[in-house]
Amino acid sequence: MNIFKEMALSIYSYKSYRSFLNNKKFKVFGFGVVLMIIYFLITMGIPLADFMVKSGGIGTAIEEYVPDFELTNGVLWVEDTFLYDYGDTYVEIDTDPDYVFYSAGEMWDFLNDYSDVIMMDSEKIIIKDNGQVQELYFDDIYFDFSRDELMKWVPYAYLIIGITMAVAFVWMTAWFFVGALFVALLGMIVRSCMKCNLTFGQLYVMGIYSRTLPLLIKAVLSFLPFHIPLFPLSFVINFGVSVLILALAMQKLKEPEVQPPIGFSSGMGN
Repeated sequence: MNIFKEMALSIYSYKSYRSFLNNKKFKVFGFGVVLMIIYFLITMGIPLADFMVKSGGIGTAIEEYVPDFELTNGVLWVEDTFLYDYGDTYVEIDTDPDYVFYSAGEMWDFLNDYSDVIMMDSEKIIIKDNGQVQELYFDDIYFDFSRDELMKWVPYAYLIIGITMAVAFVWMTAWFFVGALFVALLGMIVRSCMKCNLTFGQLYVMGIYSRTLPLLIKAVLSFLPFHIPLFPLSFVINFGVSVLILALAMQKLKEPEVQPPIGFSSGMGN
């Protein structure tokens, strides 16, 4: 049975888990890697490719969307001013030396009115994200930078993106197998309750296959136009759905395997 057919069966055909247990370790590992490649391409590859196509590449995006700027001797200059105030987001960039924001501590009441804030003047940047406020003064940065310098780094940006994507894939794949290990540990509780005779190694194999549906759900949710709290939902999808699949698969494993009638074979001619 090929890997892609196994992926489909692991979602809805719980009796197929009996045959999954007969797979060799290398095939089980390959299943997990291929599954993660598909998940990675959907959740990270497609958005990146979409950005590259729509923007025309990093260089084009910088030329079109990044105004001329220069950071020299701890002082920032940006060609244009910018103000965006909508909903819970506030962004303001104004590097006029005569127009300097208060410090973050002095603007606490104002910052509390928004969930996401970026404010830049000639001497500092204030960022608020996920409830955390950070303030950085440019005179603490010991180098000069400009838009022209940024453009020089564009050829290296693609290499950095490639390395970052490769590291991210390895990291996500490693956590996939760690997650399957946790599912197997939870499966031991289910095994005990259902009085199903399975080894931990078998539970781990089933845990790997049980992650197909959760990853499919997470991939679909990543394209939704609204935000869903990640941690509780991720926990339920990764482990709750997988454990439920394990329980359903164990129920099928407890059922006696149907054997063909004696003397019957698909190639019998008489």
